Amino acid sequence: MQQRHPEIGDVDGLGLALRAEICEADGFTPSKKLVDRMVDIGLTGDLDHHGKKIGLVLDIGGYYKNMITFAPSLHISSEEIGLAISLFDQLLTRAKRSL
Repeated sequence: MQQRHPEIGDVDGLGLALRAEICEADGFTPSKKLVDRMVDIGLTGDLDHHGKKIGLVLDIGGYYKNMITFAPSLHISSEEIGLAISLFDQLLTRAKRSL
């Protein structure tokens, strides 16, 4: 997903717990503006999943408030991981278009 979205900067973590830094298109400069837009879009509940509308709540942190944390249950299924990736991709795409 980093190749499609250069705004995803550093990604790190351990096991299922991951953090992704959201940046400007340079992949380095923190972009709180983009993250704020992603949060707004995610909370509207207007993302598509098999013809149904669904939302996505993001856990935001970091010094510049541009870090998104993914920390799923250890009982997460492959289908749920695929859903999360799909929704996150939609969310980032829409947020970039709307800025």
